[in-house]
Amino acid sequence: MAHRVLQVITPSHMSGAETQVVRVAKRMRERGHQMPVLLKRHPGVRDEMRSRGIEVDTASIGGKANLFALAAIARVVRRHQATLTHSSLSTASWWCGWLEALGGPRSIGHVHGFTSAAWHRRQRHLIAVSAAVRDDLVAQGVPTDRITVLPNAVDPAEFQPTRDPLAVRAELGAEADTPVIGACGHLSVKKGYRELFAAIPQVLQRVPRAQFWILGQGELRGELEAAATAGGFANRVRLLGYRRDAADLINAFDVFCLPSHREPFGLVYVEAALLGKPVVGCRAGGACESIADGESGLLVPPFDADALAEALLTLLDDPAFAQHMGATGRERALDLFGWHQYEAALEAVYDRAAA
Repeated sequence: MAHRVLQVITPSHMSGAETQVVRVAKRMRERGHQMPVLLKRHPGVRDEMRSRGIEVDTASIGGKANLFALAAIARVVRRHQATLTHSSLSTASWWCGWLEALGGPRSIGHVHGFTSAAWHRRQRHLIAVSAAVRDDLVAQGVPTDRITVLPNAVDPAEFQPTRDPLAVRAELGAEADTPVIGACGHLSVKKGYRELFAAIPQVLQRVPRAQFWILGQGELRGELEAAATAGGFANRVRLLGYRRDAADLINAFDVFCLPSHREPFGLVYVEAALLGKPVVGCRAGGACESIADGESGLLVPPFDADALAEALLTLLDDPAFAQHMGATGRERALDLFGWHQYEAALEAVYDRAAA
């Protein structure tokens, strides 16, 4: 059954949830569904989505006290004759839930993180990106039968390097045999960048030629630059900002590391695994689902810079072990997090909500 679905999201930057909205729109459109996207006014995210072929509307829908948001979403719903809304992030979910309660289209809330269940209480059904997120919602009183666990998916055809990794390395001043540890994620405290930068001197003590490439932007950038300068390793760190060519850069890493304190799922771990990279994360939240500890990567306790350094050195000291982990991670990513399974499961959620 084909559905007319309006995806609604209230982004502050282009990140994991926003990327997944783009992929859902493209893939579900190919299956015959109408999949326009409504954003709060954010020119950067709007332009990025449109450049990827997504039909995008914008309106002033930010803020949970912004009563005009309700009317704005209703107008776009009518324009597209949407029969379902599929919201991402709490503000979008709050207003889509209210719209359903007032007689609008049925609402599905996509819960990408650990958030208050109150923002979703008027929505018909919820999608949790991991069992950890589901369990958090259930602990807040959401009935289990209102939640479908649907881990984010990766598309090998889309997340595909286009450049020779040696050329990418040369551009950034790394030789073919330079150990490169990379991270990709919003530069915030919760992503564990303070712990990563605290671990860097220990890694460099044993592997002085190592480089650290950081992809992403955010409020912690100035602090990280200062830490690298104060620690005397600024010449070993590249803060590269947001990059559309993330696949090319990750493909040039030896090890991927993002020590988030409590990652809801961690799509970027799966993307790095898809490119055959061993992954290091923290033993908390959804990372325990996206990373198979000891098989596709290594998990360490959150906030533990010493354990993080030791995990990185374990992989750098044993390239054969790291390569085996990377190969295992790629197989696992293709088996568990492919789009074919995801599309069918999401379609079933749409069918259930519309019934």
